Amino acid sequence: MADKVIMPQLGESIAEGTIVKWLKAPGESVKKDEDLLVISTDKVEAEIPAPSDGVLLTIDVPEGETVNVGTTLGYVGAEGEATPSGGDAAPAAEAAPEPEPQPEPAAPPAPEPAVTLEPPPAPPAPAASGNTFISPLVRKIAAENGISDAEIFTIPGTGNNGRVTKKDLKKYIAAKAAGTVSTPAPAAAAAPAPTPAPAPAAAPAPAPAAPAVVIPQGERELVQPMSTMRRVISENMVASKATSPHVTTFFDVDYTAIDAVRNQFKAAFKAEEGVSLTYTTFLAYGVCQALKRHPYVNAEIRDGNVVFKKDVHLGIAVALSDPEPGLMVPVIRNADQMNLRGIAHAIADLALRARTKKIKPNELSGGTFTITNPGNYGAIIGTPIINQPQVAILGVGRIQKEPVVLDVQGTDAIGIRKMGVMSLSFDHRLVDGATADLFMADVKKTLETWNVNP
Repeated sequence: MADKVIMPQLGESIAEGTIVKWLKAPGESVKKDEDLLVISTDKVEAEIPAPSDGVLLTIDVPEGETVNVGTTLGYVGAEGEATPSGGDAAPAAEAAPEPEPQPEPAAPPAPEPAVTLEPPPAPPAPAASGNTFISPLVRKIAAENGISDAEIFTIPGTGNNGRVTKKDLKKYIAAKAAGTVSTPAPAAAAAPAPTPAPAPAAAPAPAPAAPAVVIPQGERELVQPMSTMRRVISENMVASKATSPHVTTFFDVDYTAIDAVRNQFKAAFKAEEGVSLTYTTFLAYGVCQALKRHPYVNAEIRDGNVVFKKDVHLGIAVALSDPEPGLMVPVIRNADQMNLRGIAHAIADLALRARTKKIKPNELSGGTFTITNPGNYGAIIGTPIINQPQVAILGVGRIQKEPVVLDVQGTDAIGIRKMGVMSLSFDHRLVDGATADLFMADVKKTLETWNVNP
């Protein structure tokens, strides 16, 4: 039976993807896990592997099309095998590469992105190659650098049928910043001043801020359809709350011992390893050790059964500073088998690639437990929602100096300690209050009596 090629779920808030390029044509042989096509979302551009050995039987969704997660894109199977889609749906899409330059065709309809935060002022002029497709990822990077669709179409593209790839755009941005590229006249979306000065337009935006919402003059409200990304986040959060009876427990944690170790080693660690020795590194290590001792917290409910996990695949929530903020939870595989240095590298690598849209699809699934850190933004604590099908999620509040009552040789004294609050939201179907509290007490003890050097 032929295997479906499915549009995968590339992240919690991603509901759809665009076919950028098919790497095989119908009839071509392919091996399992060999790259079969390239897809793009507003967060990541990724190669999708073949589900099995065989030949590509059909292409059901051509290049340039945007479809929902779970859509069948094509079939892989034995040569000549019948498919539910009924035959080759793709030759037309494959036969289209006609790279004849058309100097000035009369504005062909450009495919619109699936999620548009601001309505485009006017249809962009087509590229010299005749290609009018821009992947969501390329459009997003361009917008972050003040580059309009019209300007994208002036960039020589090396992709299929002259498509501008992420690499092309990055090269163009670097050249523009260096002043070696002259911006053509149609830089309509550049700054209000019409002076042809390419360098300012190329300067990256300042530190990310909350997305602006402009309410029209004279109006008291602005009503906009909920974006696809926000709708999927909403659906996932509601589904998690409906699936799992959430209960949250809170623990004070004294980070003074960790702070001492961190201050002692962080400079040398950074010099030797090239990554920072963060509080999250210590937290992740301590949590992984505790999860091995508390199997009910590293489990899931599946088809009425309890599934206990031998390995700890640790999800680290990463906030994305997009035009519309989003969230990714890349997963550190076998985190319980890593030392502090390994965890530090894994966290730094995954967080960087999540924010630069280079994360791989298989790095966003399969987690057994998640850590989220609202304390990075100054929150004292949060009550996070469980990342299904996991049964618990740890929230980390801000860490700061606080006066604490200490017992010094039987006498009360006031001392300054590095303190913070941790929360654990857990699924009460499987995890009881006592189980959750024993787990948290274990994590707390590990962190407060820290004795592991990097």
